[in-house]
Amino acid sequence: MLASDYLDYDRRATALCLAGAVVPDLVDKTVWRLGLAETGHTLAHSVVTVAVVAVVVTAVDAARPFRPVFPGYAAHVAADVGVAYPRFVVNYAWPILEQRPTPDVSPVGYWMRYAVSAPGVAEAAIVVAGVGLVARRRVGDSDDGADSRG
Repeated sequence: MLASDYLDYDRRATALCLAGAVVPDLVDKTVWRLGLAETGHTLAHSVVTVAVVAVVVTAVDAARPFRPVFPGYAAHVAADVGVAYPRFVVNYAWPILEQRPTPDVSPVGYWMRYAVSAPGVAEAAIVVAGVGLVARRRVGDSDDGADSRG
């Protein structure tokens, strides 16, 4: 949502941007939970994949309508890299660097520890800011149909 707001997207583009923001977790968390990867940050969280997607949505005519997906997708990966535990940053350079497996604890235990860590608090602040932008945009849109950003 932060990327969409910055780029001043309309509703359709905002929806595509938000869809792009959830793609990395939909892909990688599913692959990880199915036991096909050692971590929940592999293929879709890789900066290599982000670069490939950037080239595709820029250079391939058929992919151009999906350009608004890219900022949400790239912002998700950039935010994750920014709050990643230092020892897991290598996971974002897959397949160039070897993966470090997610700790062998239950997903609930892992996320509970993450939620109270400095990266977890930083990520929560980003989510709160995004929700605030959505709320601000909805209030502005419902007042008189005009955009509140003026």
